[in-house]
Amino acid sequence: SSAIKQSILDKLMVEVEANLGTAMTYTLFEYAKDNKEVFMENQPVNTVTSVSNSVSIGTPEVPPSKKKEKKEQLSKTQKRKLADKTDNKGELPRGWNWVDVIK
Repeated sequence: SSAIKQSILDKLMVEVEANLGTAMTYTLFEYAKDNKEVFMENQPVNTVTSVSNSVSIGTPEVPPSKKKEKKEQLSKTQKRKLADKTDNKGELPRGWNWVDVIK
């Protein structure tokens, strides 16, 4: 794996030498993205199997505690303005955003 890393670094260093003196961060990422198959051709393929049904002994699983959401604190004036804009259900009245086209 270290040999593969070194070969990738060598190929990137060749690209660095070619672009010396220019802004090359984006260029290097694009080069690596375009040549990812070439970089990974010698990489051994490891298959990972995950065990989803594991038995834990002693410690029962505790669901994470839910944090209460903080409500936004409104001043009396803000509450009054909000109440004036909305009806008794808390909805804006019909046509609150209508535009008068005949002026």
